Amino acid sequence: MKYELGDHSFVRCPENNLVADIEFKTKGYFMGTYNAIGGTIKNELSGEILYELSGMWNGEMFIRNVITGQKDLLFNATNARHTPPLCRPLEEQEPRESQRLWHSTVQGLLARNHDVATEEKTKIEDAQREEAAARLRDGLEWHPRLFRPVHGGPGGPEEGEEDLDWILNANIDSHDPQLAAQQILAVTPIIPGQKLPHQFEIPPHPSTQHKKQTASSSEKHSRGESLLDLDDCDTPTREENKATKPRAAAPPMDLLSGDGQDDHFEIRTDDNSPTSNVTQPPKPTTSSTQPRTMSRRHSNSSDQDEFVDAEG
Repeated sequence: MKYELGDHSFVRCPENNLVADIEFKTKGYFMGTYNAIGGTIKNELSGEILYELSGMWNGEMFIRNVITGQKDLLFNATNARHTPPLCRPLEEQEPRESQRLWHSTVQGLLARNHDVATEEKTKIEDAQREEAAARLRDGLEWHPRLFRPVHGGPGGPEEGEEDLDWILNANIDSHDPQLAAQQILAVTPIIPGQKLPHQFEIPPHPSTQHKKQTASSSEKHSRGESLLDLDDCDTPTREENKATKPRAAAPPMDLLSGDGQDDHFEIRTDDNSPTSNVTQPPKPTTSSTQPRTMSRRHSNSSDQDEFVDAEG
């Protein structure tokens, strides 16, 4: 049983409008084989498929002309010598470079110690989760240091590259090999002893949501729509207090003293106030030296009747 990785690889030739789509296939459950490849070479402008690719990436690979049907050997990797990638020593690599980042995990796998490998892998994943949570909390948006989004679309500098998520953030001269080598080495350290260029360091970027919140807050502040602005609230509050200030209360009415006034409560409304001001009901007053009397006046005839308590 083997662990396989399958995906598509694209190679483009803009000068001839050609693109090669190479698929690294994985073995099926019932049929197929390991290390198989397949693909096509087509004209991007017309969409016409010119050649078909097949074979094994670690063995013989063939190319077939679709028009003539002729099939030829493209490359035989059976006796090809493996060329390990050249890289800097671990002590010169940055903490996030793959070899240094996953070194402890790989050592655990090589020693067949799956507990150590799992523990080291978990450390890396937990650290990445904490960094993502910190960026979200601080309103920062992640941006790659060495790559940028593709500027595709009609008339764009990378027209036809819209399928790519990112593209190298550098200008490489494909016509001058020596200049291209210098430009590539200027992107990031590759050879031993090379230092990291600081011009590719990217400062933290505010996230889109953080930018919208900041812009909204600034707009509200410029229009004076602060949620808590005591200076703006003092003046209207004082004006409202003046407008709604109740009138001076009238002397309490003695309902039992027989003063000849109407025997009902008066409700006063301040026409200048947005709200009504209702006076409190007067409290009856009594006197020990004064007879307790009650008067009643008819509202239509103005006849008045007086009632006096009988002395006991």
